[in-house]
Amino acid sequence: MLITTVELLPLSSEEFEPGPPKIDAIELARIVDRGIRESGYIDFKKLCIKKGEKVWIIYLDIYSINDDGNLIDACCLAAVTALKVARMPKYDEKKERVIYGEFTNKKLPLTESMPITVTFHKINDKIVVDPIREEEEASVARLSIAVSFTKKGERINALQKGNEAALEEEEIFYMLENAQKKCKELLRLVEKEIK
Repeated sequence: MLITTVELLPLSSEEFEPGPPKIDAIELARIVDRGIRESGYIDFKKLCIKKGEKVWIIYLDIYSINDDGNLIDACCLAAVTALKVARMPKYDEKKERVIYGEFTNKKLPLTESMPITVTFHKINDKIVVDPIREEEEASVARLSIAVSFTKKGERINALQKGNEAALEEEEIFYMLENAQKKCKELLRLVEKEIK
């Protein structure tokens, strides 16, 4: 199981208020969750402790601390990086319980299919990637694209359209083509930082 939540803290922007998650936080959590699930990045079968009875649950809780734009991509990068470095807790087989606060050297069961998300915004007739907050506010359309890379090549796992305006076919193809290039750059940065 994977449970993804996002909390947009007032600390990170004057736009956010304390309280239950608003629609922006819910959408952001779904974009992160879908990119990870659809890529097959987590090997869910290996999260089974005891068949038919017990499984590990991965809680992916994301808290924004500074929103100066492009929070979607920042959250997606933070999520896959956190999953990559996470360690499994100790589990007492005899007592059949988790030993809280103690961890093993065993990593989460991940595949090579790490998803990277890149978001494009349409401002007037221009397409912008990695926008600052002011550019996001001027955006009339948004498209988030999750791409994963394996030895077999890259694969688009998920798309999420946002804002009211429509996108032209050629704009979507432009975004898809450039998403793969941008995602390769981001993947290299993530892998460099994790090593």
